[in-house]
Amino acid sequence: MEYFTIEKYKDWEIDTDHSSSENRKFLKKDNERVQILFDTEDIQVERTSILNPYKKVQVFRSSTKNLYAEGIEFYQIWIGIDKDYDEVGKVIEERDNDKPYIFSLQQLIEKIKKEQDIDLEDLTKKSIVDRREDTALQKPIYEVHLESKKSPDYQTDYFLIDGITGEVLFETIYFNRDEKSPTPYYQYLRLLKNKEIEDNSYYKSYKGKDYTKKEWEAFEEEWYRDFEEKKEGRNFFWDNIFKKLNE
Repeated sequence: MEYFTIEKYKDWEIDTDHSSSENRKFLKKDNERVQILFDTEDIQVERTSILNPYKKVQVFRSSTKNLYAEGIEFYQIWIGIDKDYDEVGKVIEERDNDKPYIFSLQQLIEKIKKEQDIDLEDLTKKSIVDRREDTALQKPIYEVHLESKKSPDYQTDYFLIDGITGEVLFETIYFNRDEKSPTPYYQYLRLLKNKEIEDNSYYKSYKGKDYTKKEWEAFEEEWYRDFEEKKEGRNFFWDNIFKKLNE
């Protein structure tokens, strides 16, 4: 069983970048940072680094000082498995934050590094990563905001990524501090809505029948498939004829 003790941080120094108080302490040691919050019910310890975006959060009971909950954040999202403990340190509940995301966080990190040459694990790159099980899109998604290489002070590169396949659903550039324009996510929803309207509106007529764009594309696909099957049948027929003539 793990217990909280302030002695663990006796060789850490006060982090003067923040204002400590009786109920909140900020400490530092090399590249590591820790924030300790004291409450009547619990003691929360948040351990971070100035180099990467991971944060380990542990919550201890104020009365007994024993650990009763812990988890890890990546930027502002919970990752991995959260655990709750009983009074004797036995795990009583686990929550897998990564379960819905078949395209894993590590795969996302590798994808962005390969395609955008930016390491999401490097906090100095000033990136932002978010994810959620989206009700509008009915799938888990990642949202990645990267500092623009062309104009880092004014622009941000945005990527909306499918949390199942890893496909980039939408990408754009937005101006920083532009609060009047819709967010990139809502821009994408608007595009989907407009496409739905376009797909289901009148597109053209053929042989006396009206087609929507969606219906016409399905008709073209079916027609092309039938044409290819008939062509293969004709080729097979003539191949056999030529074969018999050459025997």
